[in-house]
Amino acid sequence: MTIEDIKKKVLVTGGGGFIGSRLVQTLLQKGCRVRVLDPQVGLLKGETNPNLEFVGIGCSDLRGGMSDKEVVEQAVKDADVIYHLAINWDGATWKHTLPLADLFDANIRGTLNLLEEAKSQGVRHFLFASSCAVYGEAGSLVLDEETVCKPELWCGPPGPAYAVLKLTLEKLCLMYSHYHGLPSTAFRIEVVFDDNETHFLGRDDVEKVVKGETLEAIEGDGFATIHVDEIAQAFLIATLNKNAYGQVFNLSNPSTYMTYHELYQILKQITGSKSEIKLITDTQRVCRPATGAGMPESIEKIQRMLGWKPQKTKEDVKKATAKHVQSMLKLS
Repeated sequence: MTIEDIKKKVLVTGGGGFIGSRLVQTLLQKGCRVRVLDPQVGLLKGETNPNLEFVGIGCSDLRGGMSDKEVVEQAVKDADVIYHLAINWDGATWKHTLPLADLFDANIRGTLNLLEEAKSQGVRHFLFASSCAVYGEAGSLVLDEETVCKPELWCGPPGPAYAVLKLTLEKLCLMYSHYHGLPSTAFRIEVVFDDNETHFLGRDDVEKVVKGETLEAIEGDGFATIHVDEIAQAFLIATLNKNAYGQVFNLSNPSTYMTYHELYQILKQITGSKSEIKLITDTQRVCRPATGAGMPESIEKIQRMLGWKPQKTKEDVKKATAKHVQSMLKLS
């Protein structure tokens, strides 16, 4: 079966977000009837497709939305497939100010509400957006889906608690698949970019370069990325695909792998900065900002089992980086 076999509606939680909105638009283009569960319209503002409806707009992040069983029941009704991308991490900056207990409660309770309702209403497939942050400091030369996860050692944004939460939610989804017969799939998603924006680059990074401050880069350390459209395509390919049931897949693109030294060189070129790039050794690092081995995650499993293959290249990432930096400079 494929996405064309969807008979009823699809539910996208967090559909107003960066990835969620792109997935919603892709589903609408495929002719799906889409329901979005999100406290905000977000990036779907202005979308007028008659096949799109919203549930939970204006709800409290902590007490409404997916945390409210009645709202979840309304959202899941008549849904064949659920794409669970919603996460409450106290705002888009990722710098949470709410207590972790409240954030964990809202997200775990909300995910359990969705899973329970999906089970009781006979949802045919539950797909969850996890994160490559779950690997933490993996200490492995190959980061595949069998690598032991150490999320408590994750040092990149938005911090280890986020990585721990993502792995917890991932395991809950798989538990419902294996023990309750709800077909579930989890995607461990790398840092995301599109043609105009890169989520691995913050304003603080650009300001340091503009000011000419010294930049530190660990020799050989880097990161891979994944284009938001390629994430949407992976979700679609996996939908109602029996090969995806009960599975975890990395969503990354090794072809985009870039060292931090390369990134800083690009930033210097774009801004005309005189910043010095200081290379330090692995033993001098205070904390590993990305995955343990400084290597891109393996995507062999999803290629073999689902036939998904990303097409973007490092040049696409460089172009997106340039547009993002130029946009930030105009606003400063």
